[in-house]
Amino acid sequence: PSIRLCGHCQMEYLAGQGQAAYRAVQEMRLKNDDLNWADVVLLGRLDSWYERKLTEALHKAGKYLIYIIDDDLLCVPPEISSAAYFNQSEIQKNIRMMMAMSNAIVSPSPLLLKKYATDGKRAIQIEEPAIDPVPYRAHDSKAPVKIGFAGSVDRTGDLENILKDALIAVKRQYGERVQFEFFGAIPSFAKELDAKCIPYCDSYDEYRRTLNELQWDIGLAPMLDTPFHACKHYNKFVEYGAAGIVGVFSDVQPYVRLQALCSQAILCENTSDAWYAAISSLIEAPEKREAQRRMVSDLASDAMSVRAGAMDVARRLAEIDMPSNKDCTWRGNLSLLKVGGAFMRVKGAVQRHGWRLPMVVLKKMKLILSRED
Repeated sequence: PSIRLCGHCQMEYLAGQGQAAYRAVQEMRLKNDDLNWADVVLLGRLDSWYERKLTEALHKAGKYLIYIIDDDLLCVPPEISSAAYFNQSEIQKNIRMMMAMSNAIVSPSPLLLKKYATDGKRAIQIEEPAIDPVPYRAHDSKAPVKIGFAGSVDRTGDLENILKDALIAVKRQYGERVQFEFFGAIPSFAKELDAKCIPYCDSYDEYRRTLNELQWDIGLAPMLDTPFHACKHYNKFVEYGAAGIVGVFSDVQPYVRLQALCSQAILCENTSDAWYAAISSLIEAPEKREAQRRMVSDLASDAMSVRAGAMDVARRLAEIDMPSNKDCTWRGNLSLLKVGGAFMRVKGAVQRHGWRLPMVVLKKMKLILSRED
């Protein structure tokens, strides 16, 4: 999702409009022809030894390199599941070196750009667009108000720490008038709400399709007030809007930035009373709720559309200084790099998992086979 939203879908749109020549290639499937063909190379959250060596060769060849970063990968807090990976010294070294070799940094976060687009690098702020927004359709005011949260399992702590008391109070107050659903992160108090729980899915396309089909009225977006979370994007607003859902958001960064995009965005303090009041106000006012749903649906189809985002990317790319030598040829040994990269991945897996590695591999194989089925 990070790569798709922070460059890929915009570039695909521009290529489809004949405004850019674009290839998207998974790094281990690259060919020499791809690397010689490109003038500008987007580096999507790369972090491995192989990717660093590849970046070094591209840098020496004179390619214009743009590093994409949408999370503070160098400062992942320990409670995040990916921290064990990103906090490895070698991974941190790889990321720092690739950003250092890049000519520009792309991010949806102005805080990340301020932090990492230094030493003369061009800062390119990008908006994560609404993919396949659904047209507005009025909900039945007599039906239960559907309230949900969609997000990865890493967000379970946000639900537990911020929303538990407020949601239990809402359920006690409104009973059968409300229906709760959790998609991805499943909090321990879900049973107390008689909530429907939908397992997390790795496929972003499946995630988007499912969210669009749920037909929620209110979407919850709690966020902790930490430096790491402040560097994220308000993509929950975009996703909920694309599905025609009114969001309620923590009054912290990055959601504070929503005020410039949508003055009617509902922000509330991270207290049980504030969240209860914000949710109750939407339950009690169906006309207001529907007006908000129509507004966010319109935003998703217009200002937050892939087309709008792509046009902005086109303007920003037009400002960069392209490589002066269009015939610059990269001179790395791609086959040797891939062998080295495979070896380093195995080495890293052994270091991280130890004797548990066979079970981890088996679990991933089962996941891959289940997707193919």
